[in-house]
Amino acid sequence: MTDDQTRRLAEQILRRIKELHEEQNPSAPQVRGTPVAPHAAAERIGISPIGHWYAEALEYLVEEGVLERNVRPTDVLGDSQYILGARGPELLGGA
Repeated sequence: MTDDQTRRLAEQILRRIKELHEEQNPSAPQVRGTPVAPHAAAERIGISPIGHWYAEALEYLVEEGVLERNVRPTDVLGDSQYILGARGPELLGGA
């Protein structure tokens, strides 16, 4: 069961994901499969992307279908490890 603090942190990360995307790709829609950088979003709100709270929030976002692991094989350094999941665009619209 996910606690309220984890949900709130996940919502904050999601809002920052949206902001980062709009800054870096203002004309690109946020649709399923869009690469995202939750680690950068977490850093923007002062959360370590290697910490326990970040891991819990990320797990919650994956379980809820907001994010998915990027399983596209690549050897390009810096490629996103996550993409928007089925519920991601819906929630980003209201985030």
